Amino acid sequence: MSQRLLEDFREALKAHRKGDLKRAKSLYIEILNRDEKHIDAALNLANIYLKEHRYSFAIDLLQKALRFAPQNALIYNQLGIIYEKIGKSDRAIEHYKNAIRVDEKFINAYNNIGAMMYRQKRYKEAIEIFKLSLQKDPDVVATYVNIGAACHRARLYEDGIRYLKQAIKMEPNNSGAYGNLGNIYNKTKEYELALEAHKKALVLDPKSASNHANIGITYKNLAEYEKAKEALQKAIEIDPNFTNAHFDLATTYLILGEYEAGFREYEWRLRKEEMIPILRNLGSVLKKPRFTLDLPTEERTLLLWSEQGYGDMIQFARFVKVLKERFPKLKIKVEVREALKELFEAQKYFDEVVVRGEEIGEFDYQLPLMSLAHLLNVSYEELPNEPYLTLPKGEKFKIKKPKKRKCIGVAWRASVTSESYEGRVFDLKYLEPLMKDRALRLYSFQVGDSSQIDAYKQKDILNLEPKLKNFKESALAMREMDLIITSDTSVAHLAGALGKKCFVMLQRDAEWRWGLDESSTNWYPSTKMIRQEKQREWSSAFEKLYQEIEEFKKG
Repeated sequence: MSQRLLEDFREALKAHRKGDLKRAKSLYIEILNRDEKHIDAALNLANIYLKEHRYSFAIDLLQKALRFAPQNALIYNQLGIIYEKIGKSDRAIEHYKNAIRVDEKFINAYNNIGAMMYRQKRYKEAIEIFKLSLQKDPDVVATYVNIGAACHRARLYEDGIRYLKQAIKMEPNNSGAYGNLGNIYNKTKEYELALEAHKKALVLDPKSASNHANIGITYKNLAEYEKAKEALQKAIEIDPNFTNAHFDLATTYLILGEYEAGFREYEWRLRKEEMIPILRNLGSVLKKPRFTLDLPTEERTLLLWSEQGYGDMIQFARFVKVLKERFPKLKIKVEVREALKELFEAQKYFDEVVVRGEEIGEFDYQLPLMSLAHLLNVSYEELPNEPYLTLPKGEKFKIKKPKKRKCIGVAWRASVTSESYEGRVFDLKYLEPLMKDRALRLYSFQVGDSSQIDAYKQKDILNLEPKLKNFKESALAMREMDLIITSDTSVAHLAGALGKKCFVMLQRDAEWRWGLDESSTNWYPSTKMIRQEKQREWSSAFEKLYQEIEEFKKG
C-alpha cells in the first residue's frame, strides 16, 4: 500500500469516528477507485451504506470484495447483517455460516445467528447456538449474557440464572448481566432479588432507560406504585419513545384508578412488538382518518377494530353504547373474531358486525375499540356499568336443570396466549367440594381446554363445551345459571357484562382491570373478586369461596 493511500485511509477513519460520514464516504470511494482490493475500505464503506439504508449498494460492494478475499469472515458477517436487516433470514444465516466456515472461532457470527433466532422468538435454538459459541471461546462474557436472556424467554429460569451469575463472576461490572438477572427474578416472583439486581445495573449504567424501566416494573410488582411511576417516568425522560416503559406506566396508573393518565399512556400499546402483525394485516384500514369527537358524524360510518383478547373486547364494548348515545346518527361498524359476531350483532348499538379477515366494506373513520376509553375520557368513578349486553328474549339455551338445586357455571382456564397464563388458572380439583354438594349443580363453560373434566362423572359436572359454539351461546347458557365461578378469563367479562352474579378467582398480582385489593369493581357491580393471599397459592382463596357459597345457598 502506498504512503498516500495509507494516509487517506487514516483520514477516512478519523472522519468516520467523528461521525463525518459524508467526508469518510468520499475518501473510501476514492481509495477503492485507486485500489479495488482495499478490503478495510470496502467494509467501512458498506457500513456507511447500511446506515443510509442503501442496502443494494452495500451488498454489491461486499460481493465484489469477496472476489478478492474469499476467506475473509468479516465480509460474510457483514453480508449476514445486511440480509437480516432487509428481512432475508435464510440468506443472512447462509452468510453467517460462511463466516464460521472460513473461521470457526469467529464468535460474532455465532452470536449473530443466536441473536437472530432470539428476535424470531426461537429461544431454544438461540440457546444451542450460543452454547456452540461458548465451546469455541468460553471467555466471551457477552455470550453468557445472551444465553441468560434467551433462557429467560424460554422460561428456563434456573439455567438463565446460572449463566448470568457466571457472566457477573467474569465481569462484575456488566450492567446487562445484572439487568437480565433481575428480569428473571421478576418472573420467578423473587422481587427483592430482582430489585437488588436492577439497582446494581442502574449504578453501573445510570443513563440506561431500560435500567430505570426495569426498576419501575419491579416496584410495580412489589406494589410500590409511586416509586414505580417515578422510575418509569425517568425511563421515558431518557427515551421518550420507549414503548414498553409507556405501557408499563399506563398499567401502573390504571391499577391505581388514575384512568385519565392511564388510558392516555395505554395508547402506546399500539406500538408494542406484538401489535405489528395485527397492524400489518389491517392494511388500508389505517389509511382512513382516526376518529375524534369533533368530526362530522351524520351519514358517516366508524369502523371499530379488534386487537386483543375476547375478554378485552367484551369489557370495552360498553363504551360503544356510550358513543352511540352521544352520536346517534353515526353508524358504528365493528370488526371482531368470529366467536363474538352473533353476540355483538344482538346489541342495538352496533349497526354492523364484520368478521376479521372478511370484506369490511365502506367506512369513513377507524379506531381500535379499546381506544374508546381514552377518547371518551372516562374516570373509574364514572364507568358505564349497567348490564350492557342483552340477549333476545325469545331465544333459550336448551339445558336440563335439576329442581331444588342451584346451577353454577364454572371456568378454570384462561387463554394460553396470555403472558400471565400460569398465574390466571387453577386446577379443577378445587371445585370438588361444590361437585359433591347435593344442593348445587355444576356446568362447565370451559372451551378449548376442558381436558381436566374427563376425570369426573357427568353427575359431578356437566360439560357444555359441545354446545358452546360462540359467545352468544355461552351468554344464553349463562342466563340459565344462578352463579358463575371463573378464573380471570373472558367468562368473567361475559358474566359481568350480562349483570350475572359472578365470583372471579384472582391471583395475588392480578391485572390492572381488577384494581388493588378490592373485592368489588365498578366495571362489573354483579362481580365479586376473591384473591389469593399469597401469589400462586390457591387454597386460602378457595376457603373464602366455600364460605361465600354457603351464604349463596341460603339466598
